[in-house]
Amino acid sequence: MKKILFIVWFGISMVYAANPTHAMLYSAFIPGGGQIYNHAYVKAGIVIGIQGYLLGSTLYQDSKVQDFKDKLADEPDAYMQQHYRDQLEESRAKRTSGIWWMGITTVLSMLDAYVDAHMEDFEAEKQKLHLRFEGEQLQIQYRF
Repeated sequence: MKKILFIVWFGISMVYAANPTHAMLYSAFIPGGGQIYNHAYVKAGIVIGIQGYLLGSTLYQDSKVQDFKDKLADEPDAYMQQHYRDQLEESRAKRTSGIWWMGITTVLSMLDAYVDAHMEDFEAEKQKLHLRFEGEQLQIQYRF
């Protein structure tokens, strides 16, 4: 029931003018959600693809960490134990790197969604602003 209410609320909120805070929060909790909210579907696809790849890679590295822990516990040979320790540390480093990159892409996605929502009416506002150059003077005209 909560999922249905969330989907309905998400759909209704997309009909109204973009709210930068909503766009940012959607990006925080749903990969590409803020971009979808701002109707930037290509950017949403890119964000979903990147974050999906990073999530899959991080989960894969986590499973390798667990595998190497199990192999290390069961191995009697000292040479193979050292090999498994090295592989374990390498997989942990890759997993940690993946987590950091997921965080970075999430923050960048949130920032993009927030700025994009603020810039939604930029073209309409730009039409109201006129610059005139007359001789050595610059005049700025704004129509309300």
